[in-house]
Order: sequence, then structure tokens, then C-alpha cells
Amino acid sequence: MRALAGIDDSKRSARFVCALSIASPEGVELAAARGTFEGAVGHAPRGGNGFGYDPLLVLHDGRTSAELSAAEKNARSHRGVALLALAKSLREGLLLRA
Repeated sequence: MRALAGIDDSKRSARFVCALSIASPEGVELAAARGTFEGAVGHAPRGGNGFGYDPLLVLHDGRTSAELSAAEKNARSHRGVALLALAKSLREGLLLRA
């Protein structure tokens, strides 16, 4: 937070990123996906739901990640987005091989 003191809000963009990959035992990548959760670094922590940087990631609606309900956070989560994309990629890959 000290390093960001005095930095304009327009230059405080931030995101959580989750990258997932599944590979065969031989090391061949079978599927990969990436999810992001976009926001900006806030000026002070807010909210009690979450952990780590959740109270500092200010979303486009003005709330922090830690101010979202569990259901809202799960619907937007970088991890959830990546997992759903990975599952879709696996399904499509299996259909192509069938």
C-alpha cells in the first residue's frame, strides 16, 4: 500500500488470475483455461468475506471482492471462470475424439 500511495486511481488496475492445465502422464496438454477477476487496488481494506487481497480488490461496481456474498463471488471468481472453461474444453476435446 505504501508503494501505491499517491498513485492515481486510473493507474491502480488489478486482477486475480487463475490458469489451469490438464496434461496426460506423458506430458501432453489435454486442456487449458484461464480466468480473470478484474478490478483495481483500493486505498484501504473493506469487507469481511474472503481472504488475502479480497478486501483490496475494488470491482467496477465500487464494492471490494470481500464485500460480495459468497454466491456473487463464486459467480464471478477467476477460479470458477477458469474451471468452467477447462471443463468445456475437456468436453469439446472428448467429443472431437469420439
